[in-house]
Amino acid sequence: MGSKIKVVSLFSGIGGFEKGLEKSNLNYEIVFASEIDSFAIKTYGYNFSLKNMHGDIKQINEKDIPDHDLLCAGFPCQSFSVAGKRKGFNDIRGTLFFDIIRIIKEKKPKYILLENVKNLISHNNGNTIKTILRNISKCNYTFDITVINSNEAGVPQSRERTYIVGVYNHKTEKFETDKRNQKINEIKKWANENKLMTMNFFNNVSFNVKTKYISDILDEKVDSKYYLNTFKVNKYLKGINKKELMSKKQRKIIKQFDLPKEIHNDLDRQRRVYSINGISPTLLARSDSPKIIITDMNEFRIRKLTPYEALRIQGFDKKFVNNVKKNGMSDTQLYKQAGNAVSPPVITQIINSMMEEFYEKV
Repeated sequence: MGSKIKVVSLFSGIGGFEKGLEKSNLNYEIVFASEIDSFAIKTYGYNFSLKNMHGDIKQINEKDIPDHDLLCAGFPCQSFSVAGKRKGFNDIRGTLFFDIIRIIKEKKPKYILLENVKNLISHNNGNTIKTILRNISKCNYTFDITVINSNEAGVPQSRERTYIVGVYNHKTEKFETDKRNQKINEIKKWANENKLMTMNFFNNVSFNVKTKYISDILDEKVDSKYYLNTFKVNKYLKGINKKELMSKKQRKIIKQFDLPKEIHNDLDRQRRVYSINGISPTLLARSDSPKIIITDMNEFRIRKLTPYEALRIQGFDKKFVNNVKKNGMSDTQLYKQAGNAVSPPVITQIINSMMEEFYEKV
């Protein structure tokens, strides 16, 4: 592809976009990254260069951002409602999305790739996403939007996220029906009616990958601190019918049972126990990670997923996780970082598809 594509990474976290890019076919270099969480920056530094890492994007003038070809951002979903009540829903000042807009207005990268939570598409009765898409279109980006479950990319987790791809001054076409999400189709209907700069991209993004299950990413040796090892729990497990727990491998979340509250006094979510022959529920940015049931010397045991397993469940490779392990980041921070991260295998395929579809056609 000749010269390297220059990439800007905003709200970089621990480098989910970077790891996705690393595994892609793209010849690229990161010319600018931005993150404010000091612990996330440390983890980022275990795996990627900190040479171009900067702090709070709100404090950086858009003119000082290097010229670039691709802008990636997993921007936090801040409420647009205060600005909406005050100035109408076209106003994005004071939101972190505003920082993306002011940069792409100034720098006009050829491509943008944005990621956010699934609920972005329904936030504030759909006004938030409409504001975002209208502003992207006003900046002369032809865009497409969808919701992708990371499990499509072979990640052993059910994790639905909103993705937006934009190409500067690209030809426009009327939105077709989205094959993944009905709510997206309501948004697409609105975009067509309002003559936004739209294109059809995501329906052609497919993931030809091997399915992974929780069992594929488990560590062999796990510290005893991750186990539920009380007398009540162990007694309860002895009374469980083993045949009932022999589930076949399935590409879905398999809940085995809920621990009774008198056995394990915790929130409902934290009493759910999952089969390792299925996939994980969505990881959250907190240390109460999903619980699994395993067999150890023919005995059933329950434990939490470790933070390193959480990173693997997000799709970070062994090299990334081993670099984190040897640097001794706290469990609390790692659970938070894993729960906040972008799934790299999803990014890899979107980037590859973007380059096949758009590179040198713009």
